[in-house]
Amino acid sequence: MENQDKKRILILEAALKRFAHFGLAKTTMTDIAKDLSLSKALLYYYFPDKISLYVSVIDHIMHTVSNEIKKAVKKADNCADAIMVLIEKRQAFIQKYHNLLEYGTLIKNDIPQDLFEKFNKAKEFEVNYLSELFRKGSESGEFRTEDPVLNAEILTDALFGIRFNVTSSRHTMFAANEDFKKVFRKERQLASVFIRGLKSH
Repeated sequence: MENQDKKRILILEAALKRFAHFGLAKTTMTDIAKDLSLSKALLYYYFPDKISLYVSVIDHIMHTVSNEIKKAVKKADNCADAIMVLIEKRQAFIQKYHNLLEYGTLIKNDIPQDLFEKFNKAKEFEVNYLSELFRKGSESGEFRTEDPVLNAEILTDALFGIRFNVTSSRHTMFAANEDFKKVFRKERQLASVFIRGLKSH
């Protein structure tokens, strides 16, 4: 790995710690530069502003989490268990990085296009991965389904609907700390009922 790449990753990891602990609004480029003993000029060489750094951190963490999900899902005994593992990993990610994700509290039109695309990419990953699990379950006889993609889209939209219902009064895509248990319990119950409805026996 080239030195520039190493330095960029160090910046992303330091920014991740700051954003995850203090949130976007309370973190400054000066804070991050101090954490790394870098000059602000060097920090701005890699990232022209705080939002571009934030978008890169989101991309970095989503890549890491997607790899963690893939590894965890492979250990599941069957497709139904794998789907529940995926949902629980996603829930753990949202709770762990709640402050990091706070920028999603803005109304959609105010979110920079590249950040909006990152969130859409995360949703696409979830739909595609669930589709593959539904397809495998159908081929093995575990599930009865003729349209794995449609099932994945319905489940993903329904899970988002639970979060939206709980968080709509705050105009945010993500639950506040006190709402996590409520949202996660409902998501797990919904997924469990959905999966049972597709079981072939």
